[in-house]
Amino acid sequence: MVSVASASFMKRIKSLLLVLVLSVSATDGLDNGLGLTPPMGFNTWNTFRCDINENLIFNITDKFVELGLPQVGYTYVNLDDCWMAWNRTSDGKYMADPHKFPNGMKVIGDYIHDRGLKFGVYSSAGTYTCQKRPGSLGHEAGDAQSFAEWGVDYFKYDNCYSENIPGIDRYPIMREALNATGRPIFFSLCQWGVEDSWRWAPSVGNSWRTTGDIGKNWGSISGNFWESQKHWYMSRPGAWLDPDMLQVGNGNLTHDENKAHFAMWCFAKAPLLLGNDLRSMTQEQVDIVTNTNLIAVNQDPYAKQASCFMGCDRNSAQWSVFATRLTGGDVAVLVVNWMDSTSPSLTFPAHTVGVVPTPKKQKVWVTDLWTNKVIARYDFNSSKTIPVTPMASHGCVAYRLSIVDNDPREAAAKSSLRATAE
Repeated sequence: MVSVASASFMKRIKSLLLVLVLSVSATDGLDNGLGLTPPMGFNTWNTFRCDINENLIFNITDKFVELGLPQVGYTYVNLDDCWMAWNRTSDGKYMADPHKFPNGMKVIGDYIHDRGLKFGVYSSAGTYTCQKRPGSLGHEAGDAQSFAEWGVDYFKYDNCYSENIPGIDRYPIMREALNATGRPIFFSLCQWGVEDSWRWAPSVGNSWRTTGDIGKNWGSISGNFWESQKHWYMSRPGAWLDPDMLQVGNGNLTHDENKAHFAMWCFAKAPLLLGNDLRSMTQEQVDIVTNTNLIAVNQDPYAKQASCFMGCDRNSAQWSVFATRLTGGDVAVLVVNWMDSTSPSLTFPAHTVGVVPTPKKQKVWVTDLWTNKVIARYDFNSSKTIPVTPMASHGCVAYRLSIVDNDPREAAAKSSLRATAE
C-alpha cells in the first residue's frame, strides 16, 4: 500500500488567506440571475467546426432529446463559429449564412425552444471571429439586440482579432449590451485565461475560460484541468471557471480517459458542454455523461469547485486527490491516476479531506459515484485511511464519504456476542 502525506498546513493557510483577501475585493459574480449552477448542454465546435447547417442543428436537437439529456439537466444547444454570413447587412446587422441557414437564426431558436431547450450562439470580441467572419467589436448593442430578437439564451464571446484592445475594456461593453436587451442571456467569456482575466472576469461573465482550446487527447484534457485549478477559489455561482468544452467521445480517448475527463469537469464545477457527435454516441459514452451522481456534484448549489488535497504538484504527481463538501455535509472525493500505467493500491487519510467521525459512535460510508453502491463502511476505531483500488492508466475513482451514526442495535448485538463468548 502507498500512502501520501497531506498537503502542508502552511500552504493551505496561505491559500485560504488569499481567498479571504480576494473575496473582499472581488464581486460575487455577474449579477444577472443566471448561471447559479454551471450550464449543461452541447456545442458544435469540437466535432463540426465550420461544417454546420440548419439540418444538422435540427438533427442534433432531436438526438439531444432522444438520448434523454434534458432529464439529467442538459439544456443548451449552442452554435459556435461560422453560423453568420461573411458580411453584415447594409445597415450593419448580423445575418445568418444564407447557404447554411437559409431560414435565419430565429427559426433555429424556435426549433430548439419548441423542444423545451435553450439556444446559444457565438461571436468574438474583435473585428472578426476566429474563422474570419464578422466579429462584434464596435457592434455590441446592435448584435445583442439581434440575439434577443432571435431568442438567444446563451452567448459565447471569443477573443480573436481584438485590435490589441485589453479584454477588460472589450468584454464589459457586451455585458452591458446584453443586459440592456432585457432578455436573460448567459454570458460565456472565451478569453483564454490571458491578461490576468481571473482578476476581473468573474464580475463580467457567467463563465470565463481559463485555458486555450481543448484538444482530443489526454495531454490537452489534463493540461486544461490543471490550468483551471490554479484559481479554483474564484469559482462561484454566476461566475464559473471554464476549462473548455467536453471531449468525451472524441479522438482516441480510452473508456477510462473519458470517465476521468467527465469526472474532473464535474468536480471542477465546469460548464458541461458536450462536444461530440450526439448521433453516434456509444451506450458507454451516454452512461458517462448522464451519470447523475457526478452531475449532482457539478450542480450542487452549495459545493465549491473541488480543490487539491494530495498530489498537487502537476509536474510530479502520479495521482491526486481532489475534494469538495456537498449540501448536507458529505464530502465528494475524486482520485485521478496521471500515470501511463495502472496505479498501485493507494490510501488517503479521511481527515485530510475533512472527514472526521466520532470514534466508537460513527462510521464513514463510502459510496462509489459511478455505480451508486456503498462499497465500504469503515469503523474508525480500527482504520483512519480510505483505500483506493488500482486505477487504470488515466483512470479515476469518485467517492462520496458520509459520516453515519452507528446503529445502537448493532452495538448491543456486539456486546451480547462478547458476553456470550465470555
